[in-house]
Amino acid sequence: MNLREGRIGRQEATSLTAFGVAVSGLFYPNAASLYAHGNANYLAAPVTLALLMLLFTLVIKAMARRRAPHLGAFLCDALGGGLGRVAALPVVAYLVVAAAVPLIQFQLAMDRYVLPNSPVLNVCLYFLPPLLGLSFAGLETLGRTARLCLWPLAVALALPLILAIPSYRVNALFPLALEEPLFIARGGVMGLSRMLAPLLSLLICTRGVFGVQNACRYGRIAIVAGGLFVCVAQLCVGLTYCYLDLRDMVFPFYRMVMTSYPGVYLRMDKLLLFFWLVTGALCGAFYLYAAALLYCHATGVHDVRPAALSLSACAVTLTALASLDTASWLRNVAAVIVEYLYLPALLPPVLASLVAFCRKERRKA
Repeated sequence: MNLREGRIGRQEATSLTAFGVAVSGLFYPNAASLYAHGNANYLAAPVTLALLMLLFTLVIKAMARRRAPHLGAFLCDALGGGLGRVAALPVVAYLVVAAAVPLIQFQLAMDRYVLPNSPVLNVCLYFLPPLLGLSFAGLETLGRTARLCLWPLAVALALPLILAIPSYRVNALFPLALEEPLFIARGGVMGLSRMLAPLLSLLICTRGVFGVQNACRYGRIAIVAGGLFVCVAQLCVGLTYCYLDLRDMVFPFYRMVMTSYPGVYLRMDKLLLFFWLVTGALCGAFYLYAAALLYCHATGVHDVRPAALSLSACAVTLTALASLDTASWLRNVAAVIVEYLYLPALLPPVLASLVAFCRKERRKA
């Protein structure tokens, strides 16, 4: 067998999952829907984190109750072998799309701000080697890379928020979109479509973090750490720009550096873009590896590399197609898919958890 599972410790697993939560909360595919009725995204982010913590705890406790080594085995145990394998396929599809979302946003930012005249395909081809290399290398390489890049990437993500402090305006937070009674709750539920991927990936790779109990602790720490950064970042974005501007803005953090300190921007924009690309590629590779591993668990394939190659190519193809000037309709379709694809991906783990709690606890052998 060549599943490249490896073993990683607390710092590696927490860093990798926290990066996923932070990146998934910052790179949103459809900003118009988030700011349709006002600036309330920073209020919806805590609702998303609370739902994320609740769902993650439900599934991980059910997995511990049934002594399941990973999500694939848990689905087969709770739903039956055949149905469990079929139920894993929507999770695989969701993770592939989730891996493409930050790359699509980065490509759109490059096309608008940095390389407006470069062919889209030439830029997208640079995404394939890091995605393929990291997903090929496996969980151990992903975890060690995340731990090594923790502080540089954290500084690169936090620096735009610090540089933009002089441009913060409290009046930019209004209106709060409270005319719609359930708008904040709806925004919190929609946030699950973006932030569910890193937790599903951790549930798939529980064997690599030495068991379900460790995955439970690491996942909770990652939700708190990455979620806190997302809440602060969304508040800072709301303080900087009016919600009418945010509807059409591709990369708010890049714009924050440009408008706050042009001199700093001229010297540091390429460095920040590099770190943001590394973050998106690292998280995308984590999702693709988890999707390939779940596919191997569901189909009985003993080598993760062909699946990782195929899924990486799919993610890069989605990025290239969605970034074309003539594919605005495809971006709209992709945004709808990303917003609602999490439902068929979330339903099997939740249904399996309910079944597991209705059955007797499996005793330790």
